[in-house]
Amino acid sequence: MAKYNDLNAFVQEDKPSIIILTETWLSASVPDGIIALDGYTIYRSDRNRSKGGGVCIYLADQIFSEFHIKDIGTDLGGVESLFLELTTNTTSFVLGCIYRPSSTSIDNDRTLIELILNLTAAHEKIFIFGDFNMADIRWPIDPSRHHKPSSQFLVDMITSTHLNQLVTQPTRYRLGQSPSTLDLVITSDEHSLTNLDYLDPIGKSDHIVLTVDLQICKSSRTRTVSLKRAVIDYNAVNRALSKFDWRSLLSKSLVTDNWTIFKSCLHSTVARHTTFVNDKRSSKKPWINAKILSLIRNKRTLWRVYKRTGSECDYKTHRKFSNRLSATIKEARCVYESNIAESKDTKRLYKYLHTKLSGPVGKIQIQSPFGDIIENSKDIADTFADAFSHMFTNEPPGHIPKILGSSNPTSLSEIVFTPTVVRKKLASLDASKSPGPDLITAKCLSNCADTLCKPLCILMTQSFHSGLLPLDWRTALIRPIFKKGDKFNANNYRPISLTSIVIKLMESIIYDQLIKFLNEHQLIPIEQHGFLPGKSIQSNLLCCLSDWTKENDVLYLDFSKAFDRVPKRRLLHKIKHLGISGKLYNWIDAYLTDRTFRVKVENSLSKPVNVLSGVPQGSVLGPLLFIAYTADLKISIESPFAMYADDIKLYNNSCKNIILKKDLLAIYNWSKDWLLPLNCEKCYVLHIGKKNPKCKYYLGGNELTKTECCRDLGIFINQELTWSDHIAHTVKKANSVLFLLGKAFSRIHPVAFSKLYKTFVRPILEFGNSIWTPVLQRDIHLLESVQRKATRRPFGRVRPQYHERLSLMQLTTLSDRRIRGDLITTFQALTNPTSPIRQLYMMNLDPRLRGHKFKLQKQKFYTTPRQVFLTNRVFNSWNMLPIEVIQSQSLQVFKKRYDHYRAQTTQ
Repeated sequence: MAKYNDLNAFVQEDKPSIIILTETWLSASVPDGIIALDGYTIYRSDRNRSKGGGVCIYLADQIFSEFHIKDIGTDLGGVESLFLELTTNTTSFVLGCIYRPSSTSIDNDRTLIELILNLTAAHEKIFIFGDFNMADIRWPIDPSRHHKPSSQFLVDMITSTHLNQLVTQPTRYRLGQSPSTLDLVITSDEHSLTNLDYLDPIGKSDHIVLTVDLQICKSSRTRTVSLKRAVIDYNAVNRALSKFDWRSLLSKSLVTDNWTIFKSCLHSTVARHTTFVNDKRSSKKPWINAKILSLIRNKRTLWRVYKRTGSECDYKTHRKFSNRLSATIKEARCVYESNIAESKDTKRLYKYLHTKLSGPVGKIQIQSPFGDIIENSKDIADTFADAFSHMFTNEPPGHIPKILGSSNPTSLSEIVFTPTVVRKKLASLDASKSPGPDLITAKCLSNCADTLCKPLCILMTQSFHSGLLPLDWRTALIRPIFKKGDKFNANNYRPISLTSIVIKLMESIIYDQLIKFLNEHQLIPIEQHGFLPGKSIQSNLLCCLSDWTKENDVLYLDFSKAFDRVPKRRLLHKIKHLGISGKLYNWIDAYLTDRTFRVKVENSLSKPVNVLSGVPQGSVLGPLLFIAYTADLKISIESPFAMYADDIKLYNNSCKNIILKKDLLAIYNWSKDWLLPLNCEKCYVLHIGKKNPKCKYYLGGNELTKTECCRDLGIFINQELTWSDHIAHTVKKANSVLFLLGKAFSRIHPVAFSKLYKTFVRPILEFGNSIWTPVLQRDIHLLESVQRKATRRPFGRVRPQYHERLSLMQLTTLSDRRIRGDLITTFQALTNPTSPIRQLYMMNLDPRLRGHKFKLQKQKFYTTPRQVFLTNRVFNSWNMLPIEVIQSQSLQVFKKRYDHYRAQTTQ
């Protein structure tokens, strides 16, 4: 503690709540009073066998008074460690400090990793700080780098669990030596640690000071909760609704009055045929129902009988009952978890997992501009409303810029609403969707489709012809969802809009006819892949990567809050330019006018806020209107480009950087004219190719940031167009989810766990896998290792071999799945004349070839990325397929026939 005085000065300045120190050099001869800090309680673990080492933790008195502190005893041999469990009635987490000398044996390192894994398995949240002295690891982890055996233990642990290491910059600076990252922060909940900062060292230390905000949100919960579950007799509701004379009831002159009548009739009818069932259960353990709670009380009664009599017979009675109760509780949990895993109600499954795995924010708490924590739900809702209202654009009156290109000579003005179309839309509703401000549920609408299609058709027709929308149709309920960063900052929450399901149905009918009109007249650029039928992230990136096999400069451009900033007058001007006129134009005008939103936090609503700009969030028409707004951008650009809604990739050969610079300036000017500002901080350039001259590009006077690897629509793309980086991120994410699933479900049947794996883990491993493919054996084994681990979990220690486990869990290897995915993508492209990736394939038109008419011709390649591109790697697998598989009438038939063919060939 040679730097004790410097530490005191640091504490007086920054006043941290928790102080963690490594290499304290304390021993039993140094009492706590010598190293005490005013207002803190110290916990320490000294090195007793020799000088040096040691760790300690200071807890501020406020922490000490609010939490119950328990020292978790650990013995790691050559590694000093201290672990504290901090607990309240509602919150529990483990705080750890480690000092690992560089001379530590590999056995001690193995013990250290096992301890961390055991603590992680036993505790929901764990935060470990310490000096690990592993300078050979580069953070973030580079999977291709070779590490020392001890370091590899730590790398494997971080890669294969849900733990994260947050330090990415050097933490030790010594004269004559390269800076190194020795001090690490390891956590099971990265969202609870924010604002990591790297400060200067204390005193003469060669280690810097790390500061971080630890955010633990607490919420009180009762031991038991009583729930009222609504049971609706939809047969009776349908019979009652069929007796209404809707045409007479909805004959008012204003659609707003008719909507009020309809809503009142529907709600009152549903209420008359609704009964409520009381359900009492434990708030923390949902499987502990009223029956088990009664058995627990019986057990306590038997114990009191034994305490009163002292009889051996009474003791045995209590013990027997206790054992039976334990088995009952265990079985109830397993049944509860299995029912959730096997249920078709995915919403219930997601909700259970969110509860079990403790999402990043339980009870929302927001910091006021004065620094105080707001806990009242009404005040929190109003704070969010103020934060979300700042995203809008105030469109100036007067001049609107001229749209490049000629206007569309044809027009679309009428939309036809029929009971048949409305009924079809009602029947296809997802019953789990949340209702909007009118409180009409999707389950009610879908179950009453036959009786509600006619009145809803009347209301939609009245609204369209009059150009009026009820207030419920123009109001959104906002649910704030935490993204990342500081949990107390309202700007780090994403607004999720819940709008009326009825207006979504009407929008859907309008969308179907509007998108048909826009496609028939080729008014949407072929480069736009977002929110359009037949196009996707996959088609976007495949079209780009097909062009990126040479030296290219790729400019990634991002509009700031694009969907919220679209100005209304300019939007209406553009859709009229595209040919939208008459009643449809008037209805869209009314649809965008006088919109409001209210933020809902718990059961409190914020004040209503006027929506000044933007396309409606959470709507069906919103994305299409945005695409229409940006449709003319293509005319300004000479270079190839691709769009996914508001994400733009502009690219060209590096030798044509002058054209690229000209296009960048054109987009910048367009964004200013049409009031969609570019977010310069999120715009960057990726130079592809080893011989790329890496030209500089400027946006608004600022140089675009250069990046070696970027995340493009969820896929990590680097300068060499190799996929090891993406695979490493994918495996890390999949392992984290798999680890959490294992914690959420204690014991589960292999088939049920297979469903969980297919739902939550395998989609991560297969996201966009027609875009990328593992080339190195290391990457292939790394991907397959996730599925190997997943198939081991439900079997325990005694388990069959991998291929037998796959058979029992109805799975196939990921390699086979990737081949199947490539073939499915190819089938969709070649059998659909309008597919955006059809032109990427080279067809073999030689009439002498036998077999089907969709034979592929292999393309020439000069680089590995081109060799393993989809159109080349699928060549052999596709051409070998039998003609009956290729000539399938639909995608579902193709999948079925291919699976049958594959099963026969592998027998």
